[in-house]
Amino acid sequence: MEHSKFRWIPLFITNFLGVLNDNYLKYLIFFIGTTWLAADKESIIISLASGLFVIPYILFSPLAGKLARDHSKARIIQKAKLFEIPIMAISAIGFILHNVPIAMSGIFLMGLQSALFSPAKYGIIRDIGGKEGIPYGTGAMEMLTFIGVLIGTFAAGVVSDTIQNETLAPYRIVIVCSTIILFAFLGWLTSLKIHPKETVPDEEATSLNPFVFIKDSFKWSKQVKGLNTVIFGLATFWAIGSLLQMNIIPHCRQVLELSDTATGTIMALVAIGIGAGCYVTGVISNHKLKMYLVPIGGLGMGISVTLIFLLNPSTTLFTILIVLTAFFAGIFKIPLNSFIQSKVEGRKLGVILAYNNLVLFTFILASAGIFGLVESATNSVVVFATIAGIIWIITLITWLKIPGAKQLKAEEVDN
Repeated sequence: MEHSKFRWIPLFITNFLGVLNDNYLKYLIFFIGTTWLAADKESIIISLASGLFVIPYILFSPLAGKLARDHSKARIIQKAKLFEIPIMAISAIGFILHNVPIAMSGIFLMGLQSALFSPAKYGIIRDIGGKEGIPYGTGAMEMLTFIGVLIGTFAAGVVSDTIQNETLAPYRIVIVCSTIILFAFLGWLTSLKIHPKETVPDEEATSLNPFVFIKDSFKWSKQVKGLNTVIFGLATFWAIGSLLQMNIIPHCRQVLELSDTATGTIMALVAIGIGAGCYVTGVISNHKLKMYLVPIGGLGMGISVTLIFLLNPSTTLFTILIVLTAFFAGIFKIPLNSFIQSKVEGRKLGVILAYNNLVLFTFILASAGIFGLVESATNSVVVFATIAGIIWIITLITWLKIPGAKQLKAEEVDN
């Protein structure tokens, strides 16, 4: 098992650097790009950037699933990471020119790159650690994912405040451009060390039409009891996370009156909370599926966000409640991820992970629209009320529909 843990390291680091760069770029646009336009355009920029990142997942997830099924997942990851370098160069040009469309094109291309290798990076977990390694691999990778979110978000906030200092202004382009390209280059280098033994491709046909793909995948997933509910539960989790992520920025700026560095710190603490929840769940699962953790996580999220809405707390209590929300979100998420990877056999896993991505990012795109409508029409506190309502609904659905969610027992996954 120790040897197996060593084999995880290249995948973990590659994924960590990719997530860090995604979030660093996105939040640089949130924090800096919004200063290039009028103040009343802030929520539009946030919604547009979030939407552009997820659209490629909706359009290209069928292709990503086919690639993960038919080709070496390690090679897909390596090529995707290589393409990240010129993508970041394009984004850098946007910052140099203070050009929102060019910077946004970088976000779109990063979404495309991430969409194409996402099924491969999650599908390769089982190739590296075997079926018994799914809970550990999923929990550890998700923990590192949210540490990447943490560092990327926090760094963007610090850089945003720092480069507004007149003394450092001449160096701001160097700081922004060099870091995003450096992270991309390091991620490509570590991806070259990923070499698991992969299963043999099958010959099953897969439609590249997103509508046909989602219909066929939904129909196939009915063969596995609870699989569609799990996939839609995960999609709702990410929609909730997207809404929270987008809403924290205007709430911290307008209601709590915090700086970008302080806002970035809170979002970094949120990432720590999710990462801790993911890791703790991965460890206590101990090679078993513990689906009863899903409604427990939903209950914790629901209570925390409801209190934020009802109390509209000051900075300290707000931070505590939002971090608790994040911790329980990690507990909610990991059993759902492990369920998919343990129940879907062979190369079909890549296709189902692509189906999961398509549904997931459709929900995230919808969340960008919901945020734009609710926040512009009301305020960030009402957005928290909307999020709380969504959490309570999905918690009830998962408790009623997912096998094992009502019972305090575990299911072996290493058989």
